[in-house]
Amino acid sequence: MAPARSLLLRATVPGLEAFLGGLRDAYAAADVGRLSSAYAEAFSYPGLALQLRALESVYPMRRLLELAVRVEQEIAAEGLAEASRWLLDTYASGWRCSMPLSTAHLLETEPMLVFGNHPSMLTPFLVAASVKRQDLRIISSSHVHRILPSYGVHSIPVELRPGTWREHYRRGGVRGALGRRLLTVVHGVQDADGARAANRRSLEFGAAHVATGGSLLIAPEGPSARSKAWHTGLGIIAQRILEQPAERAPLAVMYWEQNTSNRRVFARIGPGPIARTKRHVLYRRPVSISFSEPTALSELTGSSSDPQHITQRLRAQYCARFPRY
Repeated sequence: MAPARSLLLRATVPGLEAFLGGLRDAYAAADVGRLSSAYAEAFSYPGLALQLRALESVYPMRRLLELAVRVEQEIAAEGLAEASRWLLDTYASGWRCSMPLSTAHLLETEPMLVFGNHPSMLTPFLVAASVKRQDLRIISSSHVHRILPSYGVHSIPVELRPGTWREHYRRGGVRGALGRRLLTVVHGVQDADGARAANRRSLEFGAAHVATGGSLLIAPEGPSARSKAWHTGLGIIAQRILEQPAERAPLAVMYWEQNTSNRRVFARIGPGPIARTKRHVLYRRPVSISFSEPTALSELTGSSSDPQHITQRLRAQYCARFPRY
């Protein structure tokens, strides 16, 4: 990967190169405690502190990293399902899960493809807390296991397309664009051919996991509150699952995450009266996740072998099941 030049901070600020170097080293080592400390130490440089406080007013990276340290500790100690419930009980108090009894039983035992929307960073934790399954694997951006290495045991990494500031703004607003830029500073950018090859291998691995009896989560719309276009990775996985021999017919369950957004997460961890007002006024409704009845995957996909058509068909059935999506 080629290192990305920071477009967020002025290159003439004293301490900038040491700051960025410390962040990259900690990120490469997958040490979130060190990453959080390196970021916090930058506030001791007057010039850097001024700019970082401006960034923090839009994207609270310092508090997110502090939260990530706690989440990593919980996953390492208790496992993903228990850690996810701790996170939701602490930061999404009163969260709800609606699941048919037949879904609850089959989710724990059968080969399962789980798919749905992705309006916030809480998505994988909501599903993990609800599914309660040790072999749950999650299609995730490749940066996540660098920040939460214990989560990496459950993650099947994919490289996100770099995109432009305008594209990220259209998908996630100023915070979304700024968050991706901050990530690029430490993660770098992989060449397109290498990213496509790596992603194809990850999709194949995910499909094989389900075909051999496992459970897989994929959020085909990606981490976006604005764009609801679905990626064809879902169709590729579904196609490959059905092409492989399996002892038990793979099933599919759809979920719908509601009353969540990254803005809500930021308000929950943010200090001061504005964040407190948002928590009590704008975000009073409980975070919730609803699951569909399980259906044979072959019934949902139909006879098509084209991944794009399969993705469109699955999206249409998802919208029919959750018409308010």
